[in-house]
Amino acid sequence: MLSTSAVGQARDNHSTTYKEYLGKGGFMEIKSNEPRKHLINCVTTSNDIYPTQWYFAELYDEMTDIGFFRNHEDADIHDYRDVLSWCVSILESSPSARLMLREATDKDWAISLEDLNGGDYCIDMDQKMLILDNNALVPSALGRSTYFRNVILVTLTKALRDIWQEKRHGGFDELYSPDYILLMERIRAADLDVMAIMVAWELRSEEYGELWRHLIGSDLGDMAMTYMGYVERDPSTQFNNKALLASFKQWFRCDDRLNRCDHDALEYMDDVIQCSNALNPFGSKRPGKMNIEMLSCLPDKTAYLQGQGAEILSDPVYASVDDDINQAHLMHIMHDMEAIIVCDVAFRDPALARKIFPLED
Repeated sequence: MLSTSAVGQARDNHSTTYKEYLGKGGFMEIKSNEPRKHLINCVTTSNDIYPTQWYFAELYDEMTDIGFFRNHEDADIHDYRDVLSWCVSILESSPSARLMLREATDKDWAISLEDLNGGDYCIDMDQKMLILDNNALVPSALGRSTYFRNVILVTLTKALRDIWQEKRHGGFDELYSPDYILLMERIRAADLDVMAIMVAWELRSEEYGELWRHLIGSDLGDMAMTYMGYVERDPSTQFNNKALLASFKQWFRCDDRLNRCDHDALEYMDDVIQCSNALNPFGSKRPGKMNIEMLSCLPDKTAYLQGQGAEILSDPVYASVDDDINQAHLMHIMHDMEAIIVCDVAFRDPALARKIFPLED
């Protein structure tokens, strides 16, 4: 089963999370076999066989110079391997991205570039396969475009973080009620963008400033400017996670980001209901403050949301659904969880449903 970059989980009735507290100033290393997160609508061939793929270990073996695409003609760019090798070489200069790349390499993950018709990326957890969107560009055109190469870099960073999170946390649908699923998916989506900003800043310090300039001109520009403002005023905020926290909070100040994330999560919950035989396929738990904070655990085992979990759970800025369409969608899901559908008629009382449609019992 495949997953997209939005939301989703495969099912697993057995889940355990192991946590190790590292003391003040540190956080937790989390290993989990929570229900897996999966996405829908991926482009695949039959039997989930990927015709053109490369292992991260292969790409590591042929590190590419930063100026590769400036120094080569289009005819020298034969396939997407050149683009992916260049991306891996760039991200290797970022300490945070390097740790995620090394884990993907050690776990034998493979990567491919395909036309996903507008999706950013897909993750096949079973096959350990990551598919990035090639934006319908052939290898030479993709390599020639600075803009689209940086799009691939941002997408790869977020996808590696998603894989990192998936291994440690899995999905949320079997644990939490729909309203809290929305909250947890928002936090996870915000974390992916925060990670992209942190990696871009680290690369800027390593003399690859193109990615940072790209982010400033993107829909994450407000978050990038918030991060930069903190670091330039006080460089220590880059290391005490205050800049990351400020960037995370900025994510929630954009209604468009919130509405897109909620829409994707609600669409996924619809799929869960349709594919389940249970009246209520979701969990009933309320996340605790530690569940919130653990989602921000970085590869270096610090957490930029440490101490913020209680505020996030209590502040409506993080959880309220203000978009009318998404509100109605959430209410519809809550209704479906409580109703019994017989011949396309919704009942709240099973006995009444049996009286009216006795042959459908």
